Amino acid sequence: MTAVSILVWTLIYGVIWNVLGWAGNNFILEAGWDAVGAQLTPDFTPPWSPLTHELLSFVSDFVYAFAFVWLFARATQKSIAHALALVFVLWVAGAVMTYLAIVNAGFLPLEIAVQTSVLALVIFVVTAPILPMMLRKKRSAKRPKAFCVALFLAV
Repeated sequence: MTAVSILVWTLIYGVIWNVLGWAGNNFILEAGWDAVGAQLTPDFTPPWSPLTHELLSFVSDFVYAFAFVWLFARATQKSIAHALALVFVLWVAGAVMTYLAIVNAGFLPLEIAVQTSVLALVIFVVTAPILPMMLRKKRSAKRPKAFCVALFLAV
């Protein structure tokens, strides 16, 4: 994979993971997040603007996406099983550890942290096979060309 294709796939995965995460948190886990919002101190205001808050909430999925795509691109094995193993390691090292720290600091109840972590795992597992499947499709599309060129040169 070239640097450009790594960046393109990073953007694709970052957008997909952000959209699915947003949808899951706003529709599937809505009641849990509403309960968290009700528990917050009313006079609490973050030290940054709402726009900055929203932008920062999108960054992590792009970081995970870059790590996933870059590690996958550098791997000798480009299978679906390897992609699934990579996202599992990223999930444990990223999502689980982050939510564990947030819960430990008292900023988030354990229940919603577990639910959000499981949501992230489901999103990672469901989408991880896209990259190896697309690369396999691209490689198989190039094989006939390479075969035809080799055949032409042999004749």
